[in-house]
Amino acid sequence: MPKPTTDESLPPMRAGERECRAGGEQYCLSPLPAPTDSEHGVDVAHIDVRHDEATMDLRQGASPESLLITGHVASGLGIFILGIGAFLLLLAFFGGGLPLATIPWWFGVAYGISLFPFFTGILFPDVVLKRIPPIRLHRQRREVAFVVDIPGRRFWLPDPTNMWLMAINGPIAMVTGYYTIWEFAEFLRPGVEAAFPIKMPLLHIASLAFLPLYPHFHDFCRKLVGQQRQTVLVPWEDVIAVCGFNPSLSAGGVTGFGWNFALMPPDPERPGYTLPGAGIIVGVGGLPGALAQWEYIRRFMEEGPEAITPSAREWGLEWYDAQVARERERYERTNDQRRWQRFRREQWWNHARFAHWYTEYRMKHVLPRAVPRDWLAEWSRPLPEAQWARPSRPLTELSEHLRATYQRGEPFVEMGNVEQRFSVEVEPPPRKAYPTLPFAANAP
Repeated sequence: MPKPTTDESLPPMRAGERECRAGGEQYCLSPLPAPTDSEHGVDVAHIDVRHDEATMDLRQGASPESLLITGHVASGLGIFILGIGAFLLLLAFFGGGLPLATIPWWFGVAYGISLFPFFTGILFPDVVLKRIPPIRLHRQRREVAFVVDIPGRRFWLPDPTNMWLMAINGPIAMVTGYYTIWEFAEFLRPGVEAAFPIKMPLLHIASLAFLPLYPHFHDFCRKLVGQQRQTVLVPWEDVIAVCGFNPSLSAGGVTGFGWNFALMPPDPERPGYTLPGAGIIVGVGGLPGALAQWEYIRRFMEEGPEAITPSAREWGLEWYDAQVARERERYERTNDQRRWQRFRREQWWNHARFAHWYTEYRMKHVLPRAVPRDWLAEWSRPLPEAQWARPSRPLTELSEHLRATYQRGEPFVEMGNVEQRFSVEVEPPPRKAYPTLPFAANAP
């Protein structure tokens, strides 16, 4: 989450308010969690990774798109490596042979280059996904659990999700991998006395293990300085939901615009601020998409899982095999051989089957590692209906006014502050910290 650059409190926005600045717009949807009369509640950004009768987990999940790009890059690098090999074969054929040293050189280059898509598409994204805990909503308690950063003493180690770690560690692994193969080839060459290579292989192994092991060292150091993460339980009606139309800026000016949806916990002790390190911001297609995403979450909390329709899963081997079967059926029906061959080439070039298989693996085995196995186990259990928390009087009154207004054709985004519009009085929340639980311990 962006950190504030001033100690002055910002005016907190309320549901219905609109703010324009720097060429962008921002619409506030909550608090209170007001209905927006969106025609459909849709998980536009695919952030609902799990839900049951009582709870829902929101987070940016794995998707095959990034792996398809990685496969595309890997295919291009593979063609480049094969091109070098073919060039060496041609030199050997027309030039009467090549020195034996070119063989380990080629294998070393091929191995080093192959590490680039491995680091950028698999290893580093897995590290990032393991560091992003979900937001857990409990509709029966009407509470939302956020994992926040608790400030402690000054901490200088870079975060494991810092891309500079991968940008430095990746080239080191590529170079040491090349020299490791080269030194082993020199050691195995007949007639050459060479010591068994130790230093370079150890450096290469350390460079491969650095990204998976560094997060554990980072967390250990954070614990020593008192910067452990905490789970904060925020009342559902206090949660901040906004959607914004923001420009993308560069040194040359505005490069584009995009719509985002954000769900964040407010800081009860500092109005206008959010708790550090918590919340989620995802891209949506436009204002209707942002409203649909909000309605998906709001309807689950207010009406239950039967009021939402989860998005169709577009990843995994089962979905991929069904997609291939649909394309094959279309080819057999239309006899459009050119389309079928183009489809098959694209799938092969992008390593689509591997991308969908690994996406399924990430969803089942990588994402759950972002939280301890017993995280909020007791808190997440369903409650007897007699113990369910109920909507507040201001929210019930506001929802009735809004639905009556929607029937008259007035859209939510043109109403302004809906609490003032309908004279709904909301008592200011007390300035005290929300209930906090340990993140990495078995807590109810």
